[in-house]
Amino acid sequence: MKLSIRWLALPLACLTVMPIAGAAEAVTPAERDAIVATARDAAAQSLKLEAGRLHLVPEQLQRRADWVFLTTQMQDAAGKRFDYTGTDQAEAARHGGKSDLCAALLHREGSTWKLVELAVGPTDVAWENWAEKHKAPAELFK
Repeated sequence: MKLSIRWLALPLACLTVMPIAGAAEAVTPAERDAIVATARDAAAQSLKLEAGRLHLVPEQLQRRADWVFLTTQMQDAAGKRFDYTGTDQAEAARHGGKSDLCAALLHREGSTWKLVELAVGPTDVAWENWAEKHKAPAELFK
């Protein structure tokens, strides 16, 4: 009886080890930190800020092979809601034309994650065409 239970459990064990085609892939903590830092640096540059004045809190990080899609909430260095004051986007933010969201699409080249596209403060779905535009997996954005 023990032998048959082991054989029945084998397919279940294989399912937990083998990745499902098209499923999200894991990101190591070091990769996650590098991805978020790359997005933060680009967002800060876009806002003409020192990188230390901007903090990105990841909401979603999806990986498929060599592609990553990241959405974050922007905060100031103290961890408070990001304030556009002092940026060239302050006026738009005052009138509701900016959000606290930052979204980024990155592609791995060797061991480095390179920024492909960035949306800082979008008020709509800025990444709607990124899959087609950059030939990235559409599953990233779902």
